[in-house]
Amino acid sequence: MKRILLLVSLLCLVSLASAQGVTVSVSDTTGASGGIVEVPINIEGATDVGSMDISLMYDPAVLQAVGVEGGELGAAAYIESNTGNEGEVIIALADSSGISGDGAVVVVSFKVLGAVGSSSTLALSDVSVHNTDLVEVISPTIDGTLSVTEEASESAGYGSMLLMTMAAIFMALFVVKRRR
Repeated sequence: MKRILLLVSLLCLVSLASAQGVTVSVSDTTGASGGIVEVPINIEGATDVGSMDISLMYDPAVLQAVGVEGGELGAAAYIESNTGNEGEVIIALADSSGISGDGAVVVVSFKVLGAVGSSSTLALSDVSVHNTDLVEVISPTIDGTLSVTEEASESAGYGSMLLMTMAAIFMALFVVKRRR
């Protein structure tokens, strides 16, 4: 009986040792009132992460979640999300190849509703991380804050579009002139 208890204890310790900690965090960021801001959810110290479940809480008077996509580390992962609940984004991610490294695993897009000077805590809750062997990984979390800093400009992006159009016209004129 003692041997069986010792063997079970040893197996539990081996499982815990293989479940290295992964930190899940949201960085502090800023956004323009009326604009769209992308907020990455980052992981640090990941080794063969096979799945994650994340709930991100926010102030619906300041932000409105509009979408979730894979970040640099989660680009090949299967991602399901629910942005329909005011004040909460629910994310499920799976990658049979395993995610390793440090960086953004998903990016959440928000429409900024709040006035200049307002802010919203971006709180991670109910976070669970499992490796590819389905062993739960210890995952401390670090919350972030989004601060509304300015009004969004309606002409945002037009300057670069104008510059690209002018470059295309210049290239077309150059090609036409060389043919003559």
